[in-house]
Amino acid sequence: MIGRILVGIDGSKSSWTAADYGIYLSKKLKRPVVGIHIVDVRLLESPFIEDIAGALGFTTYTDLTPKIKEVLDERGKAILSQFAKKCREEGGDCSIAQAFGIVANELVDMSDPEDLIILGKKGIHNQFAPLFLGSTTEAVTRKSKCPVLIVQDKFKEINNVLLAFDGREKSVHAAEFISDLSKNLDFQSITVISVLEEKNTEAEKHIKNLLNEYLKLEHEVIFRYGYPEEEIENFINDNRERFDLLAMGAYGESRVKELILGSTTTYLMDKSPFPVLLIK
Repeated sequence: MIGRILVGIDGSKSSWTAADYGIYLSKKLKRPVVGIHIVDVRLLESPFIEDIAGALGFTTYTDLTPKIKEVLDERGKAILSQFAKKCREEGGDCSIAQAFGIVANELVDMSDPEDLIILGKKGIHNQFAPLFLGSTTEAVTRKSKCPVLIVQDKFKEINNVLLAFDGREKSVHAAEFISDLSKNLDFQSITVISVLEEKNTEAEKHIKNLLNEYLKLEHEVIFRYGYPEEEIENFINDNRERFDLLAMGAYGESRVKELILGSTTTYLMDKSPFPVLLIK
């Protein structure tokens, strides 16, 4: 069972959608939701301050750092105040927290293994520093000890779930997690997609047996054959309006294989048109 729901809020559109999901799940699961704003200390480093000073026409930037820190601190407090007001109005059990640091590291350090982290797919920093700060979401999903939900820019209640399942340990954990969530979310349908290299009756039977053991819910199983990321993406594109959530085990391959072939997790997290729940 989920302990707390931690929502990363930076003021971007997708982070406010993350807040919507956090409040929604807080009410459904009867668990506290914590709105978290991290002031990224990299915004206070010399090269960034120099760029701002240059853009503003200053010849010196030494006095800007404390002023910018104060502005960012006040901005964070205003964002969290807005979240708390929204949460109270909608009946969520909420609290707030703010810190300075590297965003991904701080979020991970604040979480416990039984928590759920919710993040927007694209943060506010992507608007002006995508190469520098754009990897926060992936960094959190890789480092996190707990499940992570990545959301888009639009909220939708979670009724129909697509579970990507390959029979390995992390996908088994994903099946168990969805089974547990169903006690409070009352899903309308669960569809499982499993991609094999080629048609294999024994492998398909093994997958079905594992699902019957660990998912413990009525479900439909669909088998595809080929490369997992391609087959799952194609299936998603053909069923964009059918599902509200893609659930899967996070980063099942070795880091060496990911470097050579790429990560299925990262690929689908980027391509999915609906929220992605990653379970460790």
